[in-house]
Amino acid sequence: MSQLSLLKEPKLKKLVLFVTTECNLLCHYCYLSGSDEVEYIDWHVAKQCLDLMFRQSDSFNIQFASGEPQLKIDFIEKVVGYTKGLSIRYQLQTNATLIYGKVAGNLKRLGVDEGASHDGLPEVNDSLRPFADGHGATAATISGMEKPRVAGIRVGLTCALSAENVAGLCGRFELAIYLGNVEGIAFYPLRLIGRARKDSVRQAYPTLAARSVSADLRQADELALIDGKKVRFREVERMRYLLIYGIRRRHRCYFCAGQLLMVKPHRDAYPCTSLTGFLQFYLSNVLQPGFTNEVGVNLQWCRQLITPPHCCPTCCRH
Repeated sequence: MSQLSLLKEPKLKKLVLFVTTECNLLCHYCYLSGSDEVEYIDWHVAKQCLDLMFRQSDSFNIQFASGEPQLKIDFIEKVVGYTKGLSIRYQLQTNATLIYGKVAGNLKRLGVDEGASHDGLPEVNDSLRPFADGHGATAATISGMEKPRVAGIRVGLTCALSAENVAGLCGRFELAIYLGNVEGIAFYPLRLIGRARKDSVRQAYPTLAARSVSADLRQADELALIDGKKVRFREVERMRYLLIYGIRRRHRCYFCAGQLLMVKPHRDAYPCTSLTGFLQFYLSNVLQPGFTNEVGVNLQWCRQLITPPHCCPTCCRH
């Protein structure tokens, strides 16, 4: 038995289910390769993962992701029904273009939160996130984020930070305030995986990204003084919480803690959505004999493959 297997295995806290590879958009940096055949996750695959989560905890997060998970809303309803009565938070990561009044009502009934992807000003967002036929999706996305407001659903806004949109992020705050139900904004650096490997989308230059995000924070504070509505940054709120309560943050994310399991429609499992497709981070087929017994050790092994920085680059210079 290896020394790693003797470590106390962390309990899983988040399950990401890639519901389907089908999508009505053709985003230039999608995690999917762009040549993937349309696939849908089987119920027995999801059940295997859910039962694994049940054995470890009765309180965890389930995220429905991948192409456009709303295309399989019946699957989402089945998962929620199977886990009913447990302390579970559900999140739908969506492009929001298919959210109509009835859909928003169903999400409210199911208790599913919405995370909507939007990358900035219309001309930029339309370029990065077009429909499959090439025309822009911004208007449909904004409409899809308005419907949850009527249904009483809070929305989290996510943005893939790239060279194409890093200089024009501020307009997202006016949009968030206009919508009225956006509880926070999260930025994710562009990952050169999937379709981003083939298309011409570039990663943002770190210095420019830092400058732009700082300007966004100042604008958020200024807008809050004007109308009293505060648009929150997820990471800033996390840091504020740690400072107020004197807590030391041991892990950057669920992956760092070895608490995340991501499963693709064809049963392959990875320790993080961002590491999809990298062979060194491939865990196993979830239906493979012994998967549930080995997943904890395998997650820890994957974590050892990445060496985290001891401090942020800015602080290291002082």
